[in-house]
Amino acid sequence: MTDAPMNDPGDPPPDAPDDALPEAPPRSVRKIIVRILFVVGALAISFWVLARTFDDLDLDEIRSAVASLNDAEALSLASMWLLWIGAQGLLTASLVPGLAVRHGVVAFLGPAAITSVVPGPSDLPIRFQMLTSWGRTTSEATLAVAAGGIFSIGVKLALPVIAALGLVISDAPISGTLRTVVVICLLVGLGVAVLSVVLGSEKRTEQAGRLIEPIWARVLRMLRKPEPADLASRMVAARADAVGTLHDRWLVASWATMLTAVTKFALLLMTLRFVGVDDDVLPWTQVFVVFALVQGLTVFPITAGDAGVSEIAYIGMLTAAAGQEWVNQITAAILIFRILTWLVIIPVGLGVLGFWRHQLRRNPPDVASRTDGSPTASPRRLRVRTRTAPQPDPPPDP
Repeated sequence: MTDAPMNDPGDPPPDAPDDALPEAPPRSVRKIIVRILFVVGALAISFWVLARTFDDLDLDEIRSAVASLNDAEALSLASMWLLWIGAQGLLTASLVPGLAVRHGVVAFLGPAAITSVVPGPSDLPIRFQMLTSWGRTTSEATLAVAAGGIFSIGVKLALPVIAALGLVISDAPISGTLRTVVVICLLVGLGVAVLSVVLGSEKRTEQAGRLIEPIWARVLRMLRKPEPADLASRMVAARADAVGTLHDRWLVASWATMLTAVTKFALLLMTLRFVGVDDDVLPWTQVFVVFALVQGLTVFPITAGDAGVSEIAYIGMLTAAAGQEWVNQITAAILIFRILTWLVIIPVGLGVLGFWRHQLRRNPPDVASRTDGSPTASPRRLRVRTRTAPQPDPPPDP
């Protein structure tokens, strides 16, 4: 009698379905090194531009200003950073039925670490996988990810509009480049207002879809892409799904979005004050205007983590408002601010991402279809480990 071959219980069978454990896409060491070098290069170019622009830029003074932070100030910054992270988690949790805030924090930090190194919407697939791994349907996860992006982009567009309106109302002198910026911000605000009015009604949404459909179809034909079946109906359906998801949550999500902006602005203002840039040098109103304009400038990321772009924008505009003699203190403040809101996110987020993956290995999610009939995760990116039941030996030959 020949024994039947037995599989190792710890090994998945050859035909095991791929649906429980996310696998990181294969990334070569060369790609990672290139991306890191690109970020470093962007930062180096930005500081080269600043050094060429401001003759008073002195590395020793910048280093001294950073080192001047005392323990109480460092603790205050750490506390505000935690509030900012908590607000980001609250925003994500407010868009998903029954999601705990701690899961919202994880769904922010992990993907944010990726987008801090890889430009573009590289965080969206990971956030989607996280939500589905916690038992959310694909439709719930898709709507939550899309809504989160809308709220985040919305606040970045709203802040410059608020700043521009404030400048106009305050009768502050507006000329040259600033006048152009204010006009652009007001036009953006008008566009957002029109879009809100259109999407506020199902009838207007359908009419907008009918109006856009031939233009969109022509663009797709030029790109040799398949034309949409019925753009107006799809827009109405997407609006209905969004309204259904946000019906009881839009207020909390709106407050959470405002809280993310307020805490981030507080971090910027605190770093300036702690390095010696007082209110008589840079009033908080001027700091807010610069903060708002930079948020609008970085709606569409050019580099990973806005490396180089944010530094030039913040230091350039704040120094222009305060005077060139303050360039070293302002540069020190922006370095601290960017460390907190960008660089620290990378190791913390990667650690959170690793912990999430470890938890999935220990407790794979149920891959059964949810109430909407869609699987909870993509079968190509997930793997489930199953144990092969022991088979009885065949009866002996007579």
